[in-house]
Amino acid sequence: MNTDSLVASKPITMKRFHSPKTVIGRFVAKRTMRSAVLWALVFGAYVASKAIGFVKVYPTPAAQQKILGPFSSNTGIEVILGPLRRAAETVPGYVAWNTLSIMVIVGVIWAFLITTKTFRGEENAGRWELLLSGQTTARKAAVNALAGLGVSLALFYVIMGVIFTAVGKYQGVNYSTGAAFFLALAVASAVMLFVTVGALASQLMSTRTRAASTSAAVFGIFFLLRVVADMSSAHWLLNLTPLGWVEKLQPLSGSQPVWLIPIIGLSVILGGLTIYFAGKRDLEDSIFADKDTAKPRTTLLNSPFALAIRLTRTNSISWLIAFFAAAVLYGSLIKAEVQAVMQSTGAEHVISRLAFQSQGAVAAVFLGIIFLLQMLLIMSYVASSVAAIRRDEASGYIDNFLVRPVSRLRWLAGRIVLIAVVLIMSGLVTVAGVWVGIANQHVGVPFHSLFLAGINALVPVALTVGVGIFAFGVQPRLTSILAYGVLVWSFLISMVSSGLNLNHWVLDTSVLHQIVLAPSANPNWSIDLIIFIISVVLCMAGAIVFNRRDLASE
Repeated sequence: MNTDSLVASKPITMKRFHSPKTVIGRFVAKRTMRSAVLWALVFGAYVASKAIGFVKVYPTPAAQQKILGPFSSNTGIEVILGPLRRAAETVPGYVAWNTLSIMVIVGVIWAFLITTKTFRGEENAGRWELLLSGQTTARKAAVNALAGLGVSLALFYVIMGVIFTAVGKYQGVNYSTGAAFFLALAVASAVMLFVTVGALASQLMSTRTRAASTSAAVFGIFFLLRVVADMSSAHWLLNLTPLGWVEKLQPLSGSQPVWLIPIIGLSVILGGLTIYFAGKRDLEDSIFADKDTAKPRTTLLNSPFALAIRLTRTNSISWLIAFFAAAVLYGSLIKAEVQAVMQSTGAEHVISRLAFQSQGAVAAVFLGIIFLLQMLLIMSYVASSVAAIRRDEASGYIDNFLVRPVSRLRWLAGRIVLIAVVLIMSGLVTVAGVWVGIANQHVGVPFHSLFLAGINALVPVALTVGVGIFAFGVQPRLTSILAYGVLVWSFLISMVSSGLNLNHWVLDTSVLHQIVLAPSANPNWSIDLIIFIISVVLCMAGAIVFNRRDLASE
């Protein structure tokens, strides 16, 4: 056969891409749209739950005014949600007051995490270099990345606006389409600002972890300024913090769109600095560069398990401190919450269906909610830890161990044990934190009830580990999605079910719905045992499949 004629009959053709100069923007938009849609749906369900639940439990203006009264003097609630102004005494005003701050906090964290991953994370992984090899420059690539994030943010805004509009049509809620979209704009503007904060931090810092930590520190400073302004006579501080600007927008209760001007202006400035610094530095470099030399530290380098402890100890300790601080904060608010509820006849009617109408029983109900919130925090840690196991495989770090006499099962078992140890410690610090928070409040809940509630709270966390490890073994590229999926889905169902009547088959898909909120009621140990056994089986199945499959890159 004449091979020359065969080659000549099949000429090589190059695929022609449309708009090659915008490929980075389209790539970033495609990578971030899914999470934008997810969080828009979560926020929509959150607002629906709060608005519809409020008008169902307190259908008359008199009942609404009676429950809002105690909240106006509750310092703990005002720290998180801001002051309950006169405009918030209406249903739309209450909805904005009770949801905006929480959505902004969660949205801001999502914004700088996804942005630092897009910029510094992709660069550290070596994938940004491939994108820069095309028809672009570093500055044009930064513009494209910001544009791609902007597309996802626009989708995030539209979906929220549509859902908020539907909620506003519910009988008793009653706010306009324009007001609904302005509430969505208030959330999206805060998210947009911290997209630019994360993008600039990615140019300044050498690693994604440092860029995210810098963004978190900036957010902490802005949040602290807002709290000081709200809780003191220095209200002028609201003019100096972007979170104060968002608060002054006052969606659904006398909207003030003029405060969008500083938010947009600062976002433009930070975005411009991001583009400028992107062209001033070399690839893999940063404005604040690391030191070229450092003293060797060989502690905890003698085994894969010891190295895992060394690499994760700072993160684990930070999470444990956060668990303890949150538990202390929540516990310190118990007495104020109990007093607010006991002064409301409508709330007493709800509580009476759950427990006896005593102060201790009401406190136990709120403690159950606290342990629910702690469950969500610990599930977040577990999901991130399981995702880190997957990143070690995707980045090729695991190869350095497997070329040595280290089995796959030994490596994976060490990581699972490490997660389990931190998981148990998180339960203990949660119990200790709640106990410290309620110690001087005499709410009538004994320590052993808190201890059992702490054990009960770890059951859904164990399932998150099981699902994550099973996904890691069977479909490694879905590890992060499924691990976080357990958290997000359970959280979504918990929020929606407080205001909507969902089918029990839907409710049963949430692991949080299966767990009794101790200490408001005795834990259902038989259900807990079943969920724990399922978690162990999933872990074992995932480990066995991982031991047999090929390693999978990104």
